[in-house]
Amino acid sequence: MFRLSLAALLLAVGLTACVTVTPNTLSPQEAADLKVTSLEVVVPPEARIDWTSAEDDYLRDRKLSQTDPALVATPDARSHLRNLAASRLKAKLDRVIAQRPAGTRPVRLVATLVHVDIPSAARRVIIGGVPTVTANIDVIDAQSGARLTTYRGGVGSRMAGQGVYGVVGDALVQSMGADDLFDRAASDYAEGFGDWLAHR
Repeated sequence: MFRLSLAALLLAVGLTACVTVTPNTLSPQEAADLKVTSLEVVVPPEARIDWTSAEDDYLRDRKLSQTDPALVATPDARSHLRNLAASRLKAKLDRVIAQRPAGTRPVRLVATLVHVDIPSAARRVIIGGVPTVTANIDVIDAQSGARLTTYRGGVGSRMAGQGVYGVVGDALVQSMGADDLFDRAASDYAEGFGDWLAHR
């Protein structure tokens, strides 16, 4: 089981490394002239969300058993996770967008979350794991509704503590105010989108 899990992890890392981001089809001048008027983050039901700590929080808040996996597979639980992921990713994207000089062409952004993988402490102790957030963002002309360009293939990821000491150390820095694993990956994703949009 361990060998299979390790092989699957290595394959996932390899596939992530091979992902290619689609080019920004807007020219640098066109991109600089964009004025973002709204941002929506959509999380379709088929999006994969592997986020054990958020599931644990959901069960704790509702005083439900943490040993019954069926309780985090309910429509309410999955909707809660989708909404949480959407709001947390939106906050990071909003911060990056706020740093852009505003142009004159109004556009709206629609981000579609594809996959969230936030490895649990147990997983990082046994086989390791890197938090990742994957989404696609359409840049849409606010007046005509035409899609101008799409950020596709972007993956946000940041290192997390591995092994027993790494996990303990990571928990310590989070207790002192550092971003949790989701926010780290979401920040990396948002920064990557900002660089792509600005042709950096």
